[in-house]
Amino acid sequence: MLRVTPIYGSRWSPQGQAEEPSCTLVEYSGVRILWNCGYKPDFPTSLPKHDALIISDSSLAAAGGLPQYYSYMMKQNEQQQHMQVDDERNASHSQAANLSLPKIYATFPTVKMGQMTLYDLHASICLDGGCPAFSLQDIDGVFASIQSIKYSQPIVVVAANNLKDPLSSTITVVAHRAGHLVGAAFFNLHRYRDETLVVLTTSRYQIAKELHLDGSTLLQDGSSPDVLVCSPGGVNMRYLRTLAHTSSSGGKVGAASSAATSLLPTLMVTQAERNLTETVMSTLRRDGNVLLPVDAAGRVLELVLLLNRHWERQRLTSTYNLVWFAPMVYNTLDYARSQLEWMAMQLGTEFDSMNAGHPYQLRAVQVCTSMRQLEQVLANQNPSCVLASGLSLEGGPARDVFLKWAENPDNAIIFTDSSQCYLRTTWEGTSAITETTADQVMMEANQQQLTSATTSSTMVGSTTAASGPVPIELDPEDTEDHEATGGVGRQTLVGNAVDQMSEWTTAGQLLFAWAQAKLEGREMEDFVPIDVKVPRRVPLVGAELNAFLASEEKARQLLLQEEEASAMLREIELAKGELRLGEQEGATLAVVEPTANANNKSRPQKKSRFDSSLFFKFSKPLHLMFDVHEDPVGIGQDESVTKSGIGESMGRSAETLEDDYGIAVVPELFTDIVSGVDSSKFGTGRIGDEVLRRGLGYGVDGASGKGKALAGVNGRLVSDVDDHDDFDELDEDALEAVDLSEGHGIIRGRNGQPPAKVTTVVRKVEVQAEISFVPLEGRVDARAARQSVRALQPRRVVVLGGPCTGERHDTLVDEVSLLAEAATSFVTDDEPILVPSDGESVELNIGHAAYAVRVIDNPYQTREEKASNVPPPQLPEPFEAKLGGCTVSLLDSVATGQKVAADGSIVLAPRAKLVDEMPSLYLSDGEVLLTDLRTELIAAGMKAEYSTHQGYAQLIINQRIIVKKAVASGRFEIEGPLCEDFYTVRAFVCGQFVIL
Repeated sequence: MLRVTPIYGSRWSPQGQAEEPSCTLVEYSGVRILWNCGYKPDFPTSLPKHDALIISDSSLAAAGGLPQYYSYMMKQNEQQQHMQVDDERNASHSQAANLSLPKIYATFPTVKMGQMTLYDLHASICLDGGCPAFSLQDIDGVFASIQSIKYSQPIVVVAANNLKDPLSSTITVVAHRAGHLVGAAFFNLHRYRDETLVVLTTSRYQIAKELHLDGSTLLQDGSSPDVLVCSPGGVNMRYLRTLAHTSSSGGKVGAASSAATSLLPTLMVTQAERNLTETVMSTLRRDGNVLLPVDAAGRVLELVLLLNRHWERQRLTSTYNLVWFAPMVYNTLDYARSQLEWMAMQLGTEFDSMNAGHPYQLRAVQVCTSMRQLEQVLANQNPSCVLASGLSLEGGPARDVFLKWAENPDNAIIFTDSSQCYLRTTWEGTSAITETTADQVMMEANQQQLTSATTSSTMVGSTTAASGPVPIELDPEDTEDHEATGGVGRQTLVGNAVDQMSEWTTAGQLLFAWAQAKLEGREMEDFVPIDVKVPRRVPLVGAELNAFLASEEKARQLLLQEEEASAMLREIELAKGELRLGEQEGATLAVVEPTANANNKSRPQKKSRFDSSLFFKFSKPLHLMFDVHEDPVGIGQDESVTKSGIGESMGRSAETLEDDYGIAVVPELFTDIVSGVDSSKFGTGRIGDEVLRRGLGYGVDGASGKGKALAGVNGRLVSDVDDHDDFDELDEDALEAVDLSEGHGIIRGRNGQPPAKVTTVVRKVEVQAEISFVPLEGRVDARAARQSVRALQPRRVVVLGGPCTGERHDTLVDEVSLLAEAATSFVTDDEPILVPSDGESVELNIGHAAYAVRVIDNPYQTREEKASNVPPPQLPEPFEAKLGGCTVSLLDSVATGQKVAADGSIVLAPRAKLVDEMPSLYLSDGEVLLTDLRTELIAAGMKAEYSTHQGYAQLIINQRIIVKKAVASGRFEIEGPLCEDFYTVRAFVCGQFVIL
């Protein structure tokens, strides 16, 4: 029994939006597998029980919901643990097994690139003041629990509810190359009990070969399945698929007409890439700039490799700028360079050549992680082509560049991927606030700020933070500036106010207008009005400010307590090391771990500097000891290290990290190999503590961070900074990114500025730049998808995507129904094609007629013989003869099942001769030649001599066995003594025929 249940992402969209992120439950042979977990802001509150989770690729549509899935599973585990604590008598082994996270399987590139994709999504949401549905801890936790697999590697999945009989509930999952993205895979589910095969593939696969990826192996590794679970092909945005079915003359593209006459023809990969480079260069030659919205770590690898080769081939580096703008660009490049074996074979050949370097060295590409770095690159006034992350244009670097270039008619916005052309309710879960609502909120906040006498703020780095709150005085004349910028300078918002915002994302609005112009056979308007989300800063006042200040003070007091406790323990351990007290002397000292009581607001009294138990007398004799001054051997040590003895390190043995030489390693002096941040450059102030505590995340400008990534995680606040020079070394943008990464949308006040809250408002922008769409999504087109299903020859087909229900646009094309109708004509079984939607389960009975049998030596009786009750013929007494090491009988004989007692040889007996018995028929594939037989005998270690005579040819084997073949009739005769060689030669001769 096979049951397929789409959880979400498989329903018809009457508006024509892009395919939604998907999640599907597949139950097969008692094993429940969750297939993909796409990003969904309103993640389901309940998921069905499952034994494993498999991820197809690193896109948001397949792996974007993993952090939310991890948070959901952790909450479920906590609830089960509480239930077990309440009733310990019901705790069993099966319940304990449910507390663990189900196995998650994905290829190695999917793990790494998926992590970068979610980091980028988290950054784009947080920098706009939003609160993501997941935290950075959730991202790190779920990707740390994923088990990396390789292509063609079998993974055995056993049902958790049937551990007593695992053979009956076991399937094997095998991943194969799907193209589209690095590490993308489709999955084969094998049940070896009856040799059935189920193939799971989405529409995100590519048959054609690209620059950085080879084509999918679906036609080779997924042929002749029992069930094929698939999705229709074509471009991601359903509304754009209408162009592929509409001819340039306005009619429908039929089977007889050529697909090249459609408004959106199916292009070869090389032709589509050539169209992209020509469109980019035509814009640059008219002194315009080009914006290419891309994803974070997926299809951007194909585009950046294509444009980098064009720039190097045409030597355009000094004339035009080619920029890759993304928060995680450095990490994505590092991972791409280390995953060359997962890419196209041609790239590996180029890397192995002597003259060429790494394909992703990208000599013509300049990378940026912040808008400030991009402005520095664009300062040379050269026309630029920028690949910016943020396909939806709702946030991130692509939105920022779009707002900068949208009103220039010489510029161009080129879309190569329509996968995030969603409705805003789908992308965000809730609608964004309008301009009117934002103005009302800000006016009320400013009024509270002007009338409040107790408003205060704690400036990070201020020396007055400990003395008390500082009131904020706002001049009524500056109210307009604060309304626009949140108290941070004068700023003019882009565009005009919006009364009613569009239901589409920004990218969806642009592509919708482009497709409408194509369908109507006209050029796009010079001014295309769209709604764009613009970030805006609001001063933090009133109750929000008081709550923020209280949390800051509480966190500061908590940190001071922990620092005092840590300093006291360091002094105690230092004294223990100097006095050579430890486990070797048998001293057992109990060290009380510091516990921070968040409810205790009073500052604890400082404890004694030394422990009195350190000064007891020794029973052993003491000898004169001298300190040994060693050169620094371990990494991260000072210029001189004072040791009490060679091989001994001071500090607590349970918390001290030592190298191979036994020397303590100072982790604060290491450079983060992932983010590239050298923590020693930030000192010991708040910035240094933030870098050490937070780790991977957002871009840092300036020389200190060297453009590498810096991240913030949700956690407690840190103490004020005593050294103000730290702020001069680190960019203010990086500090604001660290604050916003906590997900509260609050920027701490610095340099005399009050705390601010970042929000987004929807503004009306008139786009004058050129809009183009070049399909380079790396997906199979709709016609090729139907041809692939025909070539696979499945017995049953399940098409995900949901049937066309309810009202829909007249011009929309239902590719799901087209694929289902096409599959009906060539499936091997006369069963209907199933098209489930979200929440619907479809069941299929699959399996082969395979049964277990037991072989016995009793004579076979037909049904007629059994009916007549005729006793079977009795075998005569066996006649045996001893020839060398073999016990033989007549050649025309059968096995009796008996053995000679002396040597255990099998006894043969004459076969019962029936009256109506027909002679055996020998069939061969072509003529059997003695020369071929001679070659096989020689290969077996026997001597064979070939000779021809009148009317026959013969072979003499080992000077005793003769094989003759009549030239006229082709009849074979074997002569020779009854020995072991005779049976061996006879087996070779009979092996040339099929005996009937």
